[in-house]
Amino acid sequence: MEGHAIGAAEGRARDRGAILGAVMAEVRERPARSSPVHPAPVWRGAGRVAAGLLAGALVAACAPAPTAAPVSVAPASPTAATATGSPEPAATGSAAPSPGDTGPGVAACSAADLKASHGLVEGTAGSRETEVVLVTAVRCAVPAWPTFGLRDAGDSEAPVLAAAGGSGQIVVEPEGSYASAVQLSNWCGPEPDWPIALELRLDGEAVAVTGGSFPEVGDLPPCSGSGLPTLTATAWSPSS
Repeated sequence: MEGHAIGAAEGRARDRGAILGAVMAEVRERPARSSPVHPAPVWRGAGRVAAGLLAGALVAACAPAPTAAPVSVAPASPTAATATGSPEPAATGSAAPSPGDTGPGVAACSAADLKASHGLVEGTAGSRETEVVLVTAVRCAVPAWPTFGLRDAGDSEAPVLAAAGGSGQIVVEPEGSYASAVQLSNWCGPEPDWPIALELRLDGEAVAVTGGSFPEVGDLPPCSGSGLPTLTATAWSPSS
């Protein structure tokens, strides 16, 4: 658009130049046609006209070309609406603890909640072994490593070394059962008052383990050194 404006200005300058040329030619011819009495005033008048035309043409030619007003384009407004829905909260739920979980917030089992029984008693060269199976009536927590003891026919505790093999708790479920392998070794004392009952010891309570005498009557493990008999057990694990 700026080029078109400059071209138009140049065209107007050429038109004014043509007009000026025609006036000058007319002035030159007038002295020959008119009376010679007063030639000077006519020339001076024509000169003033020509000078005015020439100045106008020069001003038009030198004037800056008009610039086109900038065209402003309004930014397009977005057409897609933004979704403002709130996400649904994720479902919250805790999976049931499995053996080995510490079971925070789960009440400790009482002796009344539990039942325990043992299977066959097997003898090795230096010990007597059996498996104890635990079941519960309610969901509760027990020590992950059980502690067992022995009680004779007179309801007295047999002197044995029995300590838990580890720490922690597990949550036991009513629909499950849990097993621990128990081993008695190094009996160096006198014969006990048969039969001997195995019992699971909790905090201030005891759960009698059914299934007969452990060890079997008259089948004590051999003495392998001095000291008290040793009663050990593995951690509870799910029983098939």
